[in-house]
Amino acid sequence: MKASVSSMARPGYRRYLGAAIGIAACLGISPAALAQQPDSTTIIHTFMGRQLSSEVTSGISQMSGAAVMNVPIINNLNRMQGRLAGLFVMQNNGEPGDEGASLQMRGKRTFRTNTPVILVDGFERSMDLLDPNEIESITLLKDAAATAQYGLRGGNGIILVTTKRGKEGNIRISFNARTGVKTPTTQPRLLNSFQYATLYNEALVNDGNQPRYSAADLDKYQQASQGIYETEMDRYLYPDINWYDEYVNQHTWQQRYSVDVQGGNKTARYFVSAGYTSNSGLYNVDKAANTYNTNADFGLITLRSNIDVNVNKRFSLQLDLSGRQEQRTFPGSRSESSLRVFRSLYKTPPNAFPVFTPDGYLGGTKDFTGNPYGLLNKQGYSLYYVRNMFATLRARHELDFITPGLYLRGSVGFDSWYDMVTNRSKSFKVFDLRQPNGNVEYKPDGTIRYVETGSDTQMSSGVEYPSTRRTLNADASLNYERIFGKHAVSGFAAVAQRIIYSENNGDIPQAYLGGNGHIAYAYNKKYLAEFNFGYQGSEQFLPGMKFGFFPAGAIGWVLTEENFLKHNKWVNFLKLRASHGISGNDDIGGYFLWFQKYAGAGGVNFGYTSIGYSGWNETAFALDNVTWEKVRKTDVGIDAVFFNNKLNVSFDYFHEKNTDIMIQPALPYLMGIRFPDFPIGVIENKGFDASVSYTQKFGDLELALTGIITKANNTVVNRGEEKPRFDYQARTGRPLDAIFGLEAIGLFKDQPEIDNSPRQTFGVVRPGDIRYKDQNDDGVIDAYDEVFLGQGGFPTLQYGAGLGARFRGIDLNVLFTGHNGSMQNLTGESIWEFHDNGTVRDHHLGRYNPEDPNTWANATYPRLSLSNKANNQRTSTYWLRDAKMVRLKTLELGYTFPEKLSKKIRMENLRVYCSGYNLFTWSPTDLIDTEARSSHYVVYPIQRVLNAGISVTF
Repeated sequence: MKASVSSMARPGYRRYLGAAIGIAACLGISPAALAQQPDSTTIIHTFMGRQLSSEVTSGISQMSGAAVMNVPIINNLNRMQGRLAGLFVMQNNGEPGDEGASLQMRGKRTFRTNTPVILVDGFERSMDLLDPNEIESITLLKDAAATAQYGLRGGNGIILVTTKRGKEGNIRISFNARTGVKTPTTQPRLLNSFQYATLYNEALVNDGNQPRYSAADLDKYQQASQGIYETEMDRYLYPDINWYDEYVNQHTWQQRYSVDVQGGNKTARYFVSAGYTSNSGLYNVDKAANTYNTNADFGLITLRSNIDVNVNKRFSLQLDLSGRQEQRTFPGSRSESSLRVFRSLYKTPPNAFPVFTPDGYLGGTKDFTGNPYGLLNKQGYSLYYVRNMFATLRARHELDFITPGLYLRGSVGFDSWYDMVTNRSKSFKVFDLRQPNGNVEYKPDGTIRYVETGSDTQMSSGVEYPSTRRTLNADASLNYERIFGKHAVSGFAAVAQRIIYSENNGDIPQAYLGGNGHIAYAYNKKYLAEFNFGYQGSEQFLPGMKFGFFPAGAIGWVLTEENFLKHNKWVNFLKLRASHGISGNDDIGGYFLWFQKYAGAGGVNFGYTSIGYSGWNETAFALDNVTWEKVRKTDVGIDAVFFNNKLNVSFDYFHEKNTDIMIQPALPYLMGIRFPDFPIGVIENKGFDASVSYTQKFGDLELALTGIITKANNTVVNRGEEKPRFDYQARTGRPLDAIFGLEAIGLFKDQPEIDNSPRQTFGVVRPGDIRYKDQNDDGVIDAYDEVFLGQGGFPTLQYGAGLGARFRGIDLNVLFTGHNGSMQNLTGESIWEFHDNGTVRDHHLGRYNPEDPNTWANATYPRLSLSNKANNQRTSTYWLRDAKMVRLKTLELGYTFPEKLSKKIRMENLRVYCSGYNLFTWSPTDLIDTEARSSHYVVYPIQRVLNAGISVTF
């Protein structure tokens, strides 16, 4: 007999999944979320293979691409948030074309890169900007049994993306079109000129200085805030400008179109698709000022062709070709465009200068040269162009003439990446109406005498920075799948190579070579076992230490195949599983660390004339024991289906220990040379992830509830730390992203309270300053009083909860996501007053005012200052905020027209829908978007999207 994975499917198992999967397909909810299956064939994608879900013994989560096809966000990484148990997803910013996300699988386990490897159709490729219409499924490989085959690259987990392929049948054409409007999720609440001037005077007085603004000035600013000006010149001398509102549009647009054609017969099948995406920037640019575009716009064209051909009954081929062309524009230099623009918009005081002077010149001063209008319209532009091409050829040859179930498989892939940045920059001059003494002076001809800063230059001819990268992948495997009565056996042995050639600044080619294997055994569909291994090497390691062996094993027990549960009407499926093994991480901080390196030294002088001679010295000395990090993973899980296949549950507990992490230990400088990083770091990471779904049908109403949760806590076991003076200051035994600082116990109310408290050593302390706890009771507050305050960085808990409903032709899908378990230390522009010559926000109105006793007891912010900030700007609990958040991540409402009506207009299916993304947020703080985990207003803000679309199939 001829065996295949699909032929090994258990009829009963497929039968009880049918109801859940059918509802999932109708509701647009991932079958993976409902029953952990991609489709009705109940096949789970694994590394270089596939397995029946009923026989999977490793930690794997999977979702259907259909579940996120209409999510109105460009970057696919964000589409996975709240949908896959075990995956942490945090969006970084909202700039068109760069709305990327940071990913962690089951938390953080190293000081270095924690990002999982992404494989698209078996090879390492980016999934960020794939057209979502191309994605068939997304699979997480989480434990060692699932990732060991990828050797020294699998330690952080693997994400498998499988693209769609053609199916037998008549030609089928699908067209999707959607357009949407975007707005920032949060906006800064900046104060007006009168409030700014008032608080600025108060800060000066608090520092013992004279006020800058007179009572007459304050009256002018108060009138300006109401739109009242006594003279036309007052508009320029007493401006009141909210720069953020002035130059950030309240909304902007995006659109996406895609078409795919698929079909075929038993000999050949095809899937061909094309997509176009356009996304416009938020900047309010002056389109009449230039003939070129200075907004942050993004355009993308994607193409894909997946062809399957059965050459004969034993030999088949697959040819996949795909590519994309991307173009982005920026105001000024791409490298600092959004940072510089948003920092200017957020920080520039509302009264710093007018946009234009009375004579039409750009306003500005020697202290404020970044006129936002000039930054957006007068400093040139950048153009970023990307062109990618990916090609894969696969072949399979059945060897059933030797023995049934035996076949050869091989593939080769070639990737080409080309990008180019064109900077065409120029600078602009700004004009200050006021002279250094603060007065306006006029020339003899009656025109204003301006103070000029900077210079107007012609646009540069253009500096282009092209870069290219080519990647060659190849693998071959001998595979075997066979059923002998009650025994099912499958396995493969493979070899693989990956070479990356980069032509950027003399980058050194990277190469990986190795083999891997898999053996799986199932007895009577209830006792399961598998062994996986990877043997892989990299050129960056020391000769004789380039290769490593990464074994892993897993076992499973399907209890519902036992007689005592086989016919239980409440428990339809129950499986216990466990795995243990080793995987690796080769991101150790550099290449060829075993080479001794030298650097140019300052040199020495000789003779009476002090002739200088340059020299060389050793940098950090070379190490002869540098290898990859070794991640030992243990996973215990359960998969179950209850109540006539309505309730599906999966739960995993995991424990990981990562060793040989490169770190800089605390060592004395007795050798006169810098010590290198040593492979002595150890981190433990443990937690759980789970998914649950429930489906029910009430007549024409179909409902599906889904939920996932991931919890991960890491602990630093060894970081080469010197024993601190006080045990509570030890970083060892704490999380990787531990925040250490002072414990704030309020604000000093008056001078007697300061006099009767431990002495704080961080500059001059006055009433209204932050008061800190003396941790060691020595009567002094200093660095020895810094303690562990909480965990920063990624949250330790992330979850998602979904609702799907369908009533006749109407469907509704809702997804809430949230995270918890981390703190945000607010610093800089996001919280402090007048930071770096900046402005103020509404929360500064709650400050302690020494001149107003009514503020002393209930102040929510320390006294204001321009110079004496050392005490108040220490890292402390005063500035920490709980970064937890709950979001209405996606909401989609659609209507599918009746089949009779669709066929009348010669359509197989017609659906219209509207959807939203990042619609509502609940968080303890509204000062920043805690998902971005940064000072939100100096990076491009995360976007809220409202979208409408149509889907047609012919």
